[in-house]
Amino acid sequence: DSFDLITIHQVLHYLDEPQVAVREAARLLRPSGRLVIVDFAPHGLEFLREEHAHQRLGFSDRQIADWFAEAGLELEEAQSFEPRNGDGSGLVVKLWLGRDRRLLIADPATSPLPEKETA
Repeated sequence: DSFDLITIHQVLHYLDEPQVAVREAARLLRPSGRLVIVDFAPHGLEFLREEHAHQRLGFSDRQIADWFAEAGLELEEAQSFEPRNGDGSGLVVKLWLGRDRRLLIADPATSPLPEKETA
């Protein structure tokens, strides 16, 4: 219950268990907090495993949505960013936005202090 927003940017493809990172980030979110993940769409560029230590070759919307659901988040939006060259040879970057399902009823940090009583 600490953060309004957590960003995981180009990290998950290096991890053996990326769903653990998603779960841990979700655990740290306040009610109605958001998690933004930026990573690659599925691809077949095997040289990235060998030359750049990628453990995963991208993620599907379904995979991220499943991890979000398991962590108590709703997938609000997914966007794709295609390479500018448009020849299909580059990596597609994805952005996934999730929101904590819990509602923030009152924020103790901004709630007015109770009036002091005087005797």
